[in-house]
Amino acid sequence: MGSNIQFQDIPPTTSLVYPGTNGRLVYVADSLGNKIPDFSNAGYKGGGVPIPYVAIKKIVWPVMGDNSVNIQAAIDSVSALPPDASGFRGAVLLKMGEYELEKPIYIKASGVVLRGEGMSDIGTILIGKIPKERQASRGGLININGTSAIAPQEETKQIITDKYVPVGARSFNVASAKGFKVGDKVLIRRIGNQDWIKAIGEDSVSAGKSRWRPFNITYDRIIVDIKGNTVTIDATIFTAIDTRWGGGEILKYNDERIEQVGVESLRGVSEYNPAVRTVAYGNMDRPSFEDPKTRYEGNEYFSDENHISNFIIISNSKNVWVRNISALHFVTSVIQSNAGSKWITVQDCESREPVSIRMGARRFIYQMNGQLCLVQRCFSQKGRHSFVLQGSEASGNVYLDCQAVNPYSTSEPHNRWVNGVLYDNVKAPLTARFWKDFPIGWAGANIVFWNCEGDFLCQSPPSANNYSFGHIGVDAVIFNAPLQDLTAPRGHIESLDRHVTPRSLYLTQLKERLGEEAVKNVIKENQIMYN
Repeated sequence: MGSNIQFQDIPPTTSLVYPGTNGRLVYVADSLGNKIPDFSNAGYKGGGVPIPYVAIKKIVWPVMGDNSVNIQAAIDSVSALPPDASGFRGAVLLKMGEYELEKPIYIKASGVVLRGEGMSDIGTILIGKIPKERQASRGGLININGTSAIAPQEETKQIITDKYVPVGARSFNVASAKGFKVGDKVLIRRIGNQDWIKAIGEDSVSAGKSRWRPFNITYDRIIVDIKGNTVTIDATIFTAIDTRWGGGEILKYNDERIEQVGVESLRGVSEYNPAVRTVAYGNMDRPSFEDPKTRYEGNEYFSDENHISNFIIISNSKNVWVRNISALHFVTSVIQSNAGSKWITVQDCESREPVSIRMGARRFIYQMNGQLCLVQRCFSQKGRHSFVLQGSEASGNVYLDCQAVNPYSTSEPHNRWVNGVLYDNVKAPLTARFWKDFPIGWAGANIVFWNCEGDFLCQSPPSANNYSFGHIGVDAVIFNAPLQDLTAPRGHIESLDRHVTPRSLYLTQLKERLGEEAVKNVIKENQIMYN
């Protein structure tokens, strides 16, 4: 009897990470030990934990005129309640209807949830009014904002003694581990000295005023094991620690960030002046018009910028979620997590019709500048950098099953060595690239595109790599042409125009670390898990 197996339909595997004979992923390291990292620690509570339902403690109904005082009073009232055994104080429920807001809303205490009754046009709608003072427009309409950042305990610092700790590693040796114990919250500092800046070409004459200065990369971790002077942490590092470039160190920190905070089931709208319009950067037939020397003119569009820039901003916070929200007309971001934030999940959110000029520093829709954040099943329309990160503190973040339609630029690590990011089944133009003669420089390192769709550009910096596996699209995307260097080293690209197995790297890594139930905790019923 003939076989019905269609071998051509079986997705190929990659050479660097693939299912082994026992079904578990095999990681192939390079000569220095660098390998594709484990991204499964991204998300609320470190991944694999269901987002909880928090009991309602206050209910707010919409009123005519400004609602910001009423909502803020309800949040403050719940914030004053004692937390329960799980760390929750309670939820503020905003009943369906329209809430005009003259002032931004702040959540400054742990254990508080702001919940609406739906993200549609008949749900709970927060309308950010045009600010009376322009300088007031640049914050968020909703601000999850702890008052204190983490405080390093410099006196606990120990030098990492390994000559080289590779990408993907969780263990390393220190001069003395006596002052540490399992459960300690620690910072891993990867030092980057002037020699490293020179090695990656960011001190060149052509860089001019854009030359980089030495900087450190900091990873926020927890110690899970100590054997002698060997320390093991809960999540990997995403840029190699190398004694040539200054080595590394570990130290404890005090953590006063707020946590267990959520925003869910509502819509945000930024009111704008429809009389303000432009044709600059308005050619709809050229979605890559970021050339700073040319203002492509075309179709007229709404371009007012004297209104609320951001819907939700997250600062000095961890274990935060944003789910089932929609947003219209914001200038910059729908959700922005700042450096110092950690373990955030953003899921099932939509951004539509941003209002701004279609040029630089606008429309960074889902901007994750913290660590170990998961953005999944999110949608962006007419963004520029729809799924984007900035700065070296942005690391270990994952975009899963997201889509950008009608984008005006690429989704990308955007600025100064964003490191260790996974774009997993993302439908959007993507880049991991070098910007010449511009402060951004090497925008990202150790970036992984996995089974994505859309035109892309993947280039690899010295001392690191960027990867594309199973990408369907043209490997020649051109954006910001005057700032682009197509002679930069090409990244590691495999299986162009054919997806690979497993379908999702993140979900497979999560299953292998925490089990099948952890995956079920974070996916939707109709979401494809692995293959």
